Amino acid sequence: MPPTRRSLVAILALAMLLLPAAHSMTVTSQTADQLEPRFGQMLVLVHQAESAGATSSEVAELVALLNRALELNGEALKLTAPTDAQKRADLLAQVDEILTSVEAKAVQIQAAASQRTRTNTLLAYVYGVIAALLGTVAFAYGVAFYRGYRTKRTFQMRISPK
Repeated sequence: MPPTRRSLVAILALAMLLLPAAHSMTVTSQTADQLEPRFGQMLVLVHQAESAGATSSEVAELVALLNRALELNGEALKLTAPTDAQKRADLLAQVDEILTSVEAKAVQIQAAASQRTRTNTLLAYVYGVIAALLGTVAFAYGVAFYRGYRTKRTFQMRISPK
């Protein structure tokens, strides 16, 4: 399976894991309600970065950060006692920080990958033009050599009487 397909499968699996967690977030916390759309936005940003040509290691870094955010969010959801409100708020703040860093990194990776893809495409066209020019020159020299050789051989032939 190509690396981009593996990354896409990982993102889809993450989305499938996110849906039940997102459903449980809506039941337990108002702050978690605000994080649910952000998780979806981050998945879209990661997918856009991958579509722009990000390498598998770059996408893996973003997916690891999203997984960490999901883990912290899960821990925050487990804290339902009123005495754990501060710890829960701290965990949700960490999740928010991670999502903010994922957003920044995804945009940065997308820009770099897009530029890399554009540069590679341009280089491919330039190399194609150079190869075509070299092929044309080689063909022209080959034809000229062949014609010169044929002319030379014609005048070297000996005509013998029968």
